[in-house]
Amino acid sequence: MTRFLIDKGHDGPIRKGELEVGDSRFVCPLLIGPNTKLPFEVVGRDLASKAVSLKILPSLTNDISLPDGPEPLILPSLPNSSLFGRDAHRTLLDHQLDLLDSKDESFQERAVVRTSFGLTNDTYLEFLSRAKTFGIRSVAFQFDGYLGQNDLNAVDLRISTPLSWLTLALGRVDLSLLPLLVYLGFDLIDISRAEEAASKDLRLWKLSTEEFGEHYDERYCSCPACNGVSLSDLSESERYKVLFKHNSEQYRILLSECIELSNRGLLRWLVESMTHATPNLAGFTRRISSTFYDYLEEFTPTIGSGVIPLIGPESYWSPTVKRFRDYVRIRYTPPSQKKAILLLPCSARKPYSDSRSHKRFRNAIDSALGSAKHEIAETILTSPIALVPRELERAYPAANYDIPVTGKWDAEELEIAANALVDHLSKFDVSVPVLVHASGGYRAIVEQVEDQIDQDIIYTNIVGSPTRRSSLQSLSEKLTELKEGIPLEKGHSTELEDTLRATADFQFGTGAGSLLIPEESKIKGKLYRMVVSKIGKEQTCAFVSENGVLSLTLFGGELLKPLGRYWARFEGEKVRGGALFAVGVKSADPNIRPGDEVIVLNRDDNVVAVGRSEMSGREMCELDYGHAITFRHKVK
Repeated sequence: MTRFLIDKGHDGPIRKGELEVGDSRFVCPLLIGPNTKLPFEVVGRDLASKAVSLKILPSLTNDISLPDGPEPLILPSLPNSSLFGRDAHRTLLDHQLDLLDSKDESFQERAVVRTSFGLTNDTYLEFLSRAKTFGIRSVAFQFDGYLGQNDLNAVDLRISTPLSWLTLALGRVDLSLLPLLVYLGFDLIDISRAEEAASKDLRLWKLSTEEFGEHYDERYCSCPACNGVSLSDLSESERYKVLFKHNSEQYRILLSECIELSNRGLLRWLVESMTHATPNLAGFTRRISSTFYDYLEEFTPTIGSGVIPLIGPESYWSPTVKRFRDYVRIRYTPPSQKKAILLLPCSARKPYSDSRSHKRFRNAIDSALGSAKHEIAETILTSPIALVPRELERAYPAANYDIPVTGKWDAEELEIAANALVDHLSKFDVSVPVLVHASGGYRAIVEQVEDQIDQDIIYTNIVGSPTRRSSLQSLSEKLTELKEGIPLEKGHSTELEDTLRATADFQFGTGAGSLLIPEESKIKGKLYRMVVSKIGKEQTCAFVSENGVLSLTLFGGELLKPLGRYWARFEGEKVRGGALFAVGVKSADPNIRPGDEVIVLNRDDNVVAVGRSEMSGREMCELDYGHAITFRHKVK
């Protein structure tokens, strides 16, 4: 009945797929319910329609005559769950299993199981194992619209559902909740709320609800339903029709916005923007971001090219942001030759090196240290990704994020950055001094954790801005003192190898840099364009400044293979074509994320291709359809 085609990566858990109902095809995510392409039809109550619909079986169905055809059958709910006490959710599941057991295979393959409030995750997983024996591959979750524990549990159950199953969100889904449910990976979403609101004289908008009454000045609306119509002049029945059409249209408009922004990698931004609709939605979104971070992160791409707006506290713990902080904390190792640390403020322009302020910092560093600058570890303080080693300034999202700049840091921002700084500095020897050329909130980060830092801390004298001439002069003077006191020694620039090794560790985990770019490597290129690394005459990888990642060659894949990371295996000898699809993947590293560089192994454990993942490692193993890996190089 269903299949999902995931092509060219995706933007979080959202699933762009295809629902097959007989000869009809529906693009997912899809709106369902009244006034949609896939309306509901209660079997035995509503008049049978020739149009494709979602058939809903009435409560406690046993011998009712079922319609022929391919349409999904939503299994019945209990007539009054309160009559069944605390175990109502289990009673519902048992009833559905009994019904499935009494029907033939043609019924079972169309069935959509239904969950209820109060269902625990353990009970649900037990039920899934039994439902699978009937060939069930679709499940519906109930939302009450209060965005409390019931709705959070519905999300939890959806996350526990097999990736290949079709998922439905039924119940009260307010317009402002739609982007979040799309983002979370619900395939079919009930918009019956559009009709309910119309019956109560409510007109729905993206961020608010308009209620009609006496002496009311209605809002202007140019939609086909409202254009040229004064709602206050209409009869109750006429106004209901207009409101129903308007409300339905708003759901369609917002879903279209979700899809368009997802194609640009900005769906998470829309979800965060929608938290301003209601305090309940803000709290609900924050709870989901923290409670289900692992699920959200698993399907969030590791590369991107556009600007990422990080607009407020909801962004502090978004998967892209938190993962960057985690990777820097866990995977980054400072180059061994660094004898001093320089902390600098971030800039609006990315990468930082291209900004006017950091060019001035670089000039001051060059004038003071000359060729000894390779022994200085530059670290940029920022929010909400906390800090960025200079070697990783072109990595995603460090080169892509944009934040509102007010000059004021809130307590949470300071805490995140301060904790990250303590972890970062602990990677350096205690004898390595820390020079701080920052003011305002940036300096406050350091001051907040001074007692937790083992190294000596030196502050430059900043008057006004860190880029003022007097401030830069102070930076040059302090660097000169460090050069003479440590001392810092002259030598050739290590910028290229430092960047490539740090990027390799960032992408593939600790140890990848030394394997892929060993001491004997020959490295040529420009960081703002492309850098190529070779061992002898054999290229291992190339650093692409556009997205700040390393692209592997087959030889590079061979070098990284002993790490046992970022691999996918297929049952064959050689790959063909330009891609590997999920159906051909036998097993894969579960740590693979969309956008990762991946090594493809054959049945004999030989490297036969390298390329970019278009889905997570778990999706590669669980899905039967979809574009898994796009090849960059393959064995001919």
